[in-house]
Amino acid sequence: MSEKKSWREGLGKYPRIVADFGVDPRKTALIVVDMQYYDAHPDYGLGRIIKERYPELAAYYLPRLKDVAIPNCIKLVDFFRRHGLRVFFACFGATLPDGSDALPLRKLRDEEIKRETGVHSAFSVGSFEQQTLDELKPRPGEMVVNKTTRNALSGTGLDHTLRMMGIDSVVVVGALSNACVESTGRGASDLGYKTILVDDASATVDQASHEAAMKAFAWIFGKVMDTDELIAHLSKKLGVAAVAAKR
Repeated sequence: MSEKKSWREGLGKYPRIVADFGVDPRKTALIVVDMQYYDAHPDYGLGRIIKERYPELAAYYLPRLKDVAIPNCIKLVDFFRRHGLRVFFACFGATLPDGSDALPLRKLRDEEIKRETGVHSAFSVGSFEQQTLDELKPRPGEMVVNKTTRNALSGTGLDHTLRMMGIDSVVVVGALSNACVESTGRGASDLGYKTILVDDASATVDQASHEAAMKAFAWIFGKVMDTDELIAHLSKKLGVAAVAAKR
């Protein structure tokens, strides 16, 4: 899938809101957001719903995941692991089995989706659809943060954990670009973290929404980089060659 960068065009016409910054890899964490079976697999949850009811969205989103976002998430996770850098996973889902702690409007929409499609879109911790894709499966020692919100730092202990570990910069990837990825990035920026979204390691259901999210973030909240660009930046800081990891 070719990657268009039209959202970058004209960005220089906007007044930059945050100062330019570099990051120290040893104080940087990768946050993989919602790369779980509900959000990021064609046969479950969102993938199944849009295939059946919104085929035009599925025609963009599912190849974007398969060919762009998931491979680049894997590439970044492998790089961070290989160099002993911190990797976190944030997954959306109710904490209680009955879903009573989910967002109220989300619960109402889940009920509507079930009536309309027959797909049960409410899920909780430990359910299959709440779990991270096998190809990105967290390893022992990597923290998985469950969230009932779009922003992974809101209503969780993630911010506290990052601060206790001396993390001052975060890289955010995953799905959806204009929902949980963007919300987590904005939340991190507001909390004072130097924050980077990775354009080609994120996905949403249409290109226009993805580009709008990237453009707004690059203008106001932090930086937007591509996978190879970020790896080259971190490699230079670490004093290592920017060689792609092999699984």
